[in-house]
Amino acid sequence: MEAIGTLAGGIAHDFNNILQAINGYTQLLMINKAKDEPDYDKLISIHKAGERAAQLVRQLLLFSRKEEAKRRPVDLNHEVEQAAKLLERTIPKMVDLQVKAGENLWAVNADPVQVEQILLNLGSNAADAMPEGGKLVLETENVTLDEEYAKKHLDGKPGNYILLTVSDTGKGMDKKTLEHIFEPFYTTKEIGKGTGLGLASVYGIVKSHHGHIACQSEVDVGATFKIYIPAVDREETATSKASKPKPHRGGTETILLVDDEEPIRDLASQFLGELGYTVLTASSGEEALQIYGSQSQEIDLVVMDIGMPGMGGHRCLREILTIDPAAKTLIASGYSASSQLPDMLESGARGYVAKPYQLEDLLSKIRKTLDLVPPASP
Repeated sequence: MEAIGTLAGGIAHDFNNILQAINGYTQLLMINKAKDEPDYDKLISIHKAGERAAQLVRQLLLFSRKEEAKRRPVDLNHEVEQAAKLLERTIPKMVDLQVKAGENLWAVNADPVQVEQILLNLGSNAADAMPEGGKLVLETENVTLDEEYAKKHLDGKPGNYILLTVSDTGKGMDKKTLEHIFEPFYTTKEIGKGTGLGLASVYGIVKSHHGHIACQSEVDVGATFKIYIPAVDREETATSKASKPKPHRGGTETILLVDDEEPIRDLASQFLGELGYTVLTASSGEEALQIYGSQSQEIDLVVMDIGMPGMGGHRCLREILTIDPAAKTLIASGYSASSQLPDMLESGARGYVAKPYQLEDLLSKIRKTLDLVPPASP
């Protein structure tokens, strides 16, 4: 498990850089095209595929605990509908997929990406158990558990829950198999068709959401997974609804962009340049220091990647702050739990943007950092 975590962290930065170029240039093309142009729909498809790939990387990082979950009040019916659309395109057509959405469903405090991971794992496993076809049902409903039931059946707390049920009419499992299904690397599938990590991931996600999961199954009858996730108070849901984001504006400031990947430098330079910014670029920490040392008075912001060969982002940040303690810096990284990131933020970095970033998100973080009021002199 530790080796998997190390592998996930090692590939995340490089893979997210590749996705950044794909997603970023796609967004740039979409910005410059009218929605009624023939190629616009194709760009939408490329963009969605890139976003899906970015989510897969994040799922790997979440599983290996290299990135924190991003929870918010969500409508589980919406997440089920989205997952069902993905499953319909991937599972055999002989499988009858049905969604039974509960009415007036309470919200849950959850990470949408992790909820999708639960549904896709359980859905694909169910499809594998029905090679000749069958029925797969995704169902949601509100339930209130009293103290006696919660302790007896779930070893949990009484209260309001959303019950997510995933059931199939597949091969089913015997009692011995049921005892091991949530163990990492335990699988009954053939070599090359399963890793044994799917249900272990599902179990870990449910527990991290303070929920509970149970499975009932009989051979040649099918399997039913019941997942209980605590409901969120309606008042909390209402106050947490975000307003529509305002369009981000450009500017006339000068930005030093530091990244060892040429496509990312070119992409960001083109995007920010079209919005009025003057962009200087550096491919390494050493080059960034040379530029900053000679033009610090003209540079308003430094946007810097962490994982660069040579000097690296952390040391470069320290050197820049030595030249100018008031320098505004924005850190970019392939994953938020980088071992250097907390130190860099404590050392004086003003903010962080996760790769692969949306261009609008990058623009928002840049504007927010530039607009920060410098601390008063003692």
